[in-house]
Amino acid sequence: MKIVWTAGFLIGTLTHAIDLVNFGWLPYDFRPLPFNVYWTSLTFLDPLAALLIWVREPWGIALGAAIMSSNVVVNGYTLSLGYGAFFYPVILQSAFALFVFCVAWRHWASSKTV
Repeated sequence: MKIVWTAGFLIGTLTHAIDLVNFGWLPYDFRPLPFNVYWTSLTFLDPLAALLIWVREPWGIALGAAIMSSNVVVNGYTLSLGYGAFFYPVILQSAFALFVFCVAWRHWASSKTV
């Protein structure tokens, strides 16, 4: 579980880092500044989620769930505006988000006290 989690968030890190290297700071100028800032911030938040799942699991799960829920919404919205290049990434992100939400749910359910 932690390996898949880590791999998924490190793939996201790599994707955004490549964009920064190839296109500079705030490289997503095809969308408004808040989207650009959000996507750029994932360069730092994704590896943090990958690290926290190992050292502070509840924090990593919370951050990962927040990242994936916001990422799917933002990218889905961008896809709905006609950016067809987002189709396959949104499908893959949605699948990973489902995994993250299942992990979060399982963690939350197992930590409940009666």
